[in-house]
Amino acid sequence: MKRWLPVIACMAMVILCGCAGSMDSVSDFLSAGPWWEAAQASHISSRARELETGGELAMALDHWRLVQRISIDQAKATRETARLEGKIAEAVQSHYQHGLAEWRRKKTAAARDHFLAALHLDPDFQPALNQIKTCFSSFPLAVYLSTPDDRPSTVAKNVFGDEEKAFLVTWFNDLPKNETLIPGTLLILPKLEKIPIKKARIKKPANRLAAARTRLAANDLEGAMTLARQVNPAYPDVQALIHTIHLKKATAQIESGQFDDARQSLATVPDGFTDKDATLGKLTIALQQQQTAIDLTQARKQFDREHYQQSLDLAGAVLKDAPDSPDARDLAAEARYRVALDHFNHKRFLKAREVLAKADDGHEASTVLAETVRIQLAEQAQNHYRNGVKYFINEDLKSAIAEWEIALACNPDHEKASENIDNARRLLDKIESMP
Repeated sequence: MKRWLPVIACMAMVILCGCAGSMDSVSDFLSAGPWWEAAQASHISSRARELETGGELAMALDHWRLVQRISIDQAKATRETARLEGKIAEAVQSHYQHGLAEWRRKKTAAARDHFLAALHLDPDFQPALNQIKTCFSSFPLAVYLSTPDDRPSTVAKNVFGDEEKAFLVTWFNDLPKNETLIPGTLLILPKLEKIPIKKARIKKPANRLAAARTRLAANDLEGAMTLARQVNPAYPDVQALIHTIHLKKATAQIESGQFDDARQSLATVPDGFTDKDATLGKLTIALQQQQTAIDLTQARKQFDREHYQQSLDLAGAVLKDAPDSPDARDLAAEARYRVALDHFNHKRFLKAREVLAKADDGHEASTVLAETVRIQLAEQAQNHYRNGVKYFINEDLKSAIAEWEIALACNPDHEKASENIDNARRLLDKIESMP
């Protein structure tokens, strides 16, 4: 038995080393396998959201595409990828349109920044790339749109008047020598002095435009926009269709209360475009209605806190903008009654009458209170009238006039007080004019 101990020990060492090696292999397998990749999806998703918040949309989209490849449940990643692709496409188109607008206003630096911003989001966006190549190149360039059966030699003949200059066509556009070009290929060519250059022709993309209009008629705004963006935006019908889609989108956003989004949609539509002013009018009305609702809610809160004057002021402001609002009218009537009632309880009858003078005839409580105030003021008027008579008898004409004026303020229909004031003033004038 002792003879076999060294052999047994060696075998045990070999077995243990083999197990250790297999454990490393298992660990490597798990680290490189689908379980490990799926576990990273949550971290990459969080990073994608951070990038999107920071404005790095292209990098965020790459992260979501990675999540889409490695995640076990791909539905959420697919949705996020599609959403972000749409957001990027919309931002690219917005930058491109703003760039064109700035270029038309001869603001070249601002135009270039917008074109570069579009390319930052989508480096393959050809309209912006062509603008950068043709408008901001130090070398004078022109564009040419190929027609059926065009080859570099025929392009050279049409543009330069010399087939031998085909090498310029191939070199500037990385084309194979004298192969037939795909119709509609946009070529960048050098400008040569005193040689006419054929104007680029834009073929009407009838099929996609018709499909986009069909989607728009079915109120599928996203589908219509996707199809419209696949067509060259330099074509006027395409621009008009995109503007129309933005207007319909703004209308839908207004109806759903998404006013900030509606403003952004309208900002992409040039001034003077058909129906833009009408849509802006709808947005203005919707914003006024929103502000009216906010003010009316605040007026109700002030009423519930028994701040009746503040509630009346807010409700009155609402009625100026929305005179037909029954809620504002009812709240104003009730708040006015409470303000008048507070003056009445503190025996400020003149103030109460002043407030109730604007009361709604249909508010029954205000009508009753107004009659009560009238009776109280009539009694006060009579008391002040008698006090004035006493002062008059005691030859204190100024005090008598003051009392009778108060009586008139309480009861403007008190004829005797008015007559006595006139008589007392004439008598006072005679006394003061005596030598």
